Amino acid sequence: MRLHSNKLIILLVLFLLIIGFFIFKAHELTSKVFIKNDSTVQGDTQSISNDLSNNIPFNVLLLGYGGGNHDGPYLTDSIMVVHVDPKIKKVFLVSIPRDIWIKIPTDGNNGSYWKINTAYSIGLDDTNYPNKLSQFKGTDGGGHLAEYIMSQVTGLPIHNFVGLDFNGFKNTIDTLGGVDVNVQIAFDDYQYPIDGKENDLCGHSPSDLPKLLQEATQSAIEDIFPCRYDHLHFNKGIQHMDGATALAYVRSRHSLQDGTDFGRAARQRNLMVAAKQKILSIGFIPKILPFVSSLGDDLRTDMATSDLTALIQHSSDLSKYQIISLALTDQNFLKDTYSSDGQAILAPKDGLGNWGSVHNWLTDTIKGKAQPVPAIIEVENGTSIPGLAQIAVNRLRDNSLQVLDPTDASSKDVQTTTITVYGQNVNISDMHVIEKEFSINTISYSKSTQAGYNVLVIVGNDYNQKQGKKVLNEP
Repeated sequence: MRLHSNKLIILLVLFLLIIGFFIFKAHELTSKVFIKNDSTVQGDTQSISNDLSNNIPFNVLLLGYGGGNHDGPYLTDSIMVVHVDPKIKKVFLVSIPRDIWIKIPTDGNNGSYWKINTAYSIGLDDTNYPNKLSQFKGTDGGGHLAEYIMSQVTGLPIHNFVGLDFNGFKNTIDTLGGVDVNVQIAFDDYQYPIDGKENDLCGHSPSDLPKLLQEATQSAIEDIFPCRYDHLHFNKGIQHMDGATALAYVRSRHSLQDGTDFGRAARQRNLMVAAKQKILSIGFIPKILPFVSSLGDDLRTDMATSDLTALIQHSSDLSKYQIISLALTDQNFLKDTYSSDGQAILAPKDGLGNWGSVHNWLTDTIKGKAQPVPAIIEVENGTSIPGLAQIAVNRLRDNSLQVLDPTDASSKDVQTTTITVYGQNVNISDMHVIEKEFSINTISYSKSTQAGYNVLVIVGNDYNQKQGKKVLNEP
C-alpha cells in the first residue's frame, strides 16, 4: 500500500517569496531553515537570483515527509519538480510518484535499486551509508541526493530543494485561516490512520495479539483494531478545510472512489489552487510573522537568502505566471510491477533506468511542442488461429496499454504482422512496447481517422510462432 502525503510546491514557493525578508533578519530561524552548503557541487554557479534577472529557466525540488515521530520520518511521500521559466512566464509542476524504482548511489558511484522516496533519507544517513560520494553527505546530503535522483528521472538540472513535514503543512494551512478546496470526487475512507494509534490494541489483551495478527488481513484490519482508524468523508464541491482536514484530504489512500496515487495527485492540484488564491489575498499579510515563527523545525531548504530576496523582488510577476500541472503515471511512462523482493513498485515502460522518453516529453512540453497522445490499439486476427488476437490484447493490457476488444481482419491468410499508426503523435513509450511485443521495427503511418483507435495491429502467422504458439499449446 502506498502512503502519500502532499507538500504543495506552489504553496511553499509563494510562502518563501513572502517570508524571505523576515527569515533573512532572523538569524536563529535562518540557521534552522537554511541548510549550510557543506557539500556544494564543484563548479555549480547556478543562482535563482541570476536566473530571474536574466530570464533563465530554473528548477526547484519540493519534498514532503512525515517528520517528527512518524515511521520513516524522512521518506518523501510527496515529490514534485518545479520548472520556472521567467521568459515565457510559466511554471510547470511535475509530480513524481514515490514508488518509482531507481538506482541510488550508496557506495561511491555504485548502488542498488530503491523506491525513489528513500533518496532524501539515505542522503541524510551518513552512519549506515558511509561510502556515499562527498556531495551526498552532511547536512545538505539528503537534498543533494534527492536533487540528483530527480534529475535522472526528469532530465532537468535541479540545484535547490525545499522540504516540509506534516506539522509544517498543517501550520501553513491554519495560518492561512484554512482554504476553500474544490473537491471534484466525493469519497469515503474507512482506514485513515490516526497518528499515535498505530500500535493501539483497542481493548484487546497483549496475549491475544499473535492470534489477532494471524487473523488480520488487509481488508479486515480496521475491524480488528477499529480505534486505529478514522472514517473520512468528503462531499463534492467547494469545501472549507483547516490544516488537519487538508492533510487528511491529500493523504487519504484507502478510498474505493478516489484511492489511487494518481487520484491523490489530482487532489494535490486542487489544494494548490485553493492555497495559491488564499496566499495572494491581502488578508494573509498580518499572519506572516506567526507563520515564520512556527516553521523553524518543519521547513528545510538549501536556497540562499539572496535567492529569496530575488524572489520577493519578482513576486508580483511570479504571481501572474501560468501554472501547468504534469505527472508521471501509468497512463504515460510508468507501469505497475513488483521488485525481486516483492515490493509493489512503478517502473518505466522502457525498462529500468531508461528515462529518455520522459526527458523528451518534458523538453517538448516546456518548449510548447504538440504533446503525444496515448496509444489506443485495435488488434485484428489475420489468421485462422482462434484466440491469437486475444493473446496479443491480453499481453498489451498487461503493459498498461489501452486496447480495444479483439476483432477479425478481412483476410485470414496474413503471414506477417503489420502495425499502422493513424497520426504522427502517438506516445513513443507506448509504441516501444507495441514494437517489442510484435518484434516489428517497420511501422506504417497514415492520416488520422474518426475511428476509435490510433494504432491498428493485424496479427499474422509470424506472431503465432513468436508469442502465441507456446501459449496456445499449453495444456
